[in-house]
Amino acid sequence: MKLEVDDALQKGVTLLGHDKPDLLRNMPMEIMFMILSHLNISSLVSFGETSRANYIYHTLCLKRLHIAVFQKRLHTTIAFIEATSSTTEHSGRWGIDSEHQVSIVLPRSNRGKEVVGHRSPLRGSRWSAETRRRNWERDEENPPSLNHTILSQNEVFANLLSRYGRSLHDLEFMAYDLDARGAVALATHCKWKLRHLALRFEHPYIRDAILSRGYWMKPAPSSTAWNALIGSGSYEKDMGPTGLESLVLERAGITAWQLQMLVKRNPRLKDLRLRTCKAIQLEFLNWLGGIEKDPNEGPNNDSEDAPGSSLQVLWLENSDEISAERIDASEKVVGLEWMVGMKSLKSLSFRDCRRINADIIEKANKEIWHIPEVFLPYPLGPSGGGEGTIEVDPAYM
Repeated sequence: MKLEVDDALQKGVTLLGHDKPDLLRNMPMEIMFMILSHLNISSLVSFGETSRANYIYHTLCLKRLHIAVFQKRLHTTIAFIEATSSTTEHSGRWGIDSEHQVSIVLPRSNRGKEVVGHRSPLRGSRWSAETRRRNWERDEENPPSLNHTILSQNEVFANLLSRYGRSLHDLEFMAYDLDARGAVALATHCKWKLRHLALRFEHPYIRDAILSRGYWMKPAPSSTAWNALIGSGSYEKDMGPTGLESLVLERAGITAWQLQMLVKRNPRLKDLRLRTCKAIQLEFLNWLGGIEKDPNEGPNNDSEDAPGSSLQVLWLENSDEISAERIDASEKVVGLEWMVGMKSLKSLSFRDCRRINADIIEKANKEIWHIPEVFLPYPLGPSGGGEGTIEVDPAYM
């Protein structure tokens, strides 16, 4: 890559189109990368448009990229608000930082085309404004299918990663789901440098005609596309990130085994947040807590730490697959025995886990776990020191 940049500089490429020599010509590459890494996305992209050499530079300097790809600008705004509010309300690593947020609106499938009965509003028309409005609304009654939208979202995602993925340390993708193309692009272009990955496919406040009722209420369907992130199946073994320190998955179709392999390939993982995910199952949690061993692994020493012993943040939210029944005589929570192996936790969340009793979690943390930050499945009532009952005016029911 350095040879490509040097070659471009030697051909007399100038900065900003002036005849003066490029001011970056004699600057050490390391210093230039440090300077460019502090620019926001807009400024960095503008810099990359000034010359071929600067284009190469700017693709190597983008460290953070948070992408929302939807059919409406309003939907991208809602997605970013959801993402930032969920982390600022709690103690998340990600803060509000619009400098690295990119909103991408997919084009209408019929934009610029002639429609039977009238001419396109974009090309002018002799029809009245009212007629054009009715026709335009009729066009919107036939939106693109969900599969087509997911395909388009992942195509945009893959194109961005092919350009900037090699330099990214922090990546967030918000859409309806991840398909094979998006997963392969992520696994191919974001291998060693990526430290923080968030894949958010749960957006309950987004209303779209192509979504079925209850679409946001359950995890996405299982898919072999996730195998790309772990180099399994038909994908090359060296694919996928291996240096993750934090991982956020919302409404992801990743299975327990696929997530187990992904965690195993990222030994530096300290922060794991799962919401409405298929992988929230005892099979995965028992392995994470060291209760069950992977049969494909060799014999281990019984005193060896559990795979999840180094996790500092573990959020398991909106799942009916885990339960907490009682605290037994051996000071273990029945149903959450795997918690014994989680020795480094500083933050734990069971929000919206309907089969877990909040009183049991609060008692277990006070007497056994002693975790500094715990989010209960639901607020406790007055007897538990919570906020109490919320009264609603019947007129608004």
